[in-house]
Amino acid sequence: MTSSPETLNEAGILAYNDGNYAEAYAQFDAAARTGDPAGQHLLASLYYQGHGVTQDLPKAVELFTAAAQAGFPPSLANLALMYASGDGVAQDMAQSLAYGRQAAEAGDGQSQFNLAQAYRKGIDVPQDYAEAAFWYKQAAETGSLSAQNEYGLLYAQGQGVELDYVQAYAWIAMPAEAGSAQSIKNRDQLLEILTPSQQDAARALAAEYAAQYGVNPH
Repeated sequence: MTSSPETLNEAGILAYNDGNYAEAYAQFDAAARTGDPAGQHLLASLYYQGHGVTQDLPKAVELFTAAAQAGFPPSLANLALMYASGDGVAQDMAQSLAYGRQAAEAGDGQSQFNLAQAYRKGIDVPQDYAEAAFWYKQAAETGSLSAQNEYGLLYAQGQGVELDYVQAYAWIAMPAEAGSAQSIKNRDQLLEILTPSQQDAARALAAEYAAQYGVNPH
């Protein structure tokens, strides 16, 4: 009976976590040979790290690219970073941005945050606060603490969204509660601006957002 790619990948991950990289390689290679993008991605990671196989960055890029062509978000995200830094490929910021955008559109939270940062700062794209707000919001709703802080700051500054200190507080409260020193400072500054009734509204909204989006500590 032939194992499914999912079963092969699960066995490979267990072997990898046990430090048995040779077995992980065998399982991921078998999954990748079926054309499974997750298997291709996991096998690429071994080639990138040199675990269970001789390190081979061109082979890693080849496999990441194959998985990316199938729309696999982690491979899209990895290629974006590799093209940005020239890691195993010639540095190409246009290619990095293209892969990063695909990863963001596929729901990768870190890629959404990175794209938002690019639009807010005007890095390799025209500065666009509305686009930055859109992508910060996507990442913030996945629970990204960094995105929640930045999205809140856009509300505090009226950049890309309407100026709204209550919304700003509600988003920034989550990373503040998680212990971010900068978010705590931002939250405390907002408290000085808000009226008592606005503070009540902000705390109520913060509790609502925490219940919905307070899940991902990054």
